[in-house]
Amino acid sequence: MRRVTVLWFLIAACLGVALFLVKYEVQDREEKLAALHREILSNQEAVHVLEAEWSYLNRPSNLEAMVRRHLDLVPLDTTRLGQIERLPMRLPVLPGIDGMVPGVGEASLADASLPAFAPPPPLARPLTISAKVRQ
Repeated sequence: MRRVTVLWFLIAACLGVALFLVKYEVQDREEKLAALHREILSNQEAVHVLEAEWSYLNRPSNLEAMVRRHLDLVPLDTTRLGQIERLPMRLPVLPGIDGMVPGVGEASLADASLPAFAPPPPLARPLTISAKVRQ
């Protein structure tokens, strides 16, 4: 009878120690979870603040002021636009010639009865818009 009592006492003591360890492990994990929730909330608040700042900085009036301050852009002049008729035509594809390699197929190009390609005359003004950037 004495052995059974000691055995039950040891089992109860082991279960008590195990319960004690599990309790503190659960408390540690709850504290870590609460810290993670706090960090998530602070990150969400930071994201909301950054989104608000981004939308404030991307207002058209603010962007216009920054462009005027930092760039020397001028409005597009309609006389600087070209016409479709002044664009060069595409070269015709000759049958039997896959790629244009110098020295290969020149005789067949000379024999072809296709019109020669002539580039268009140069325009009076360039078609691109130039912008000076302050340095």
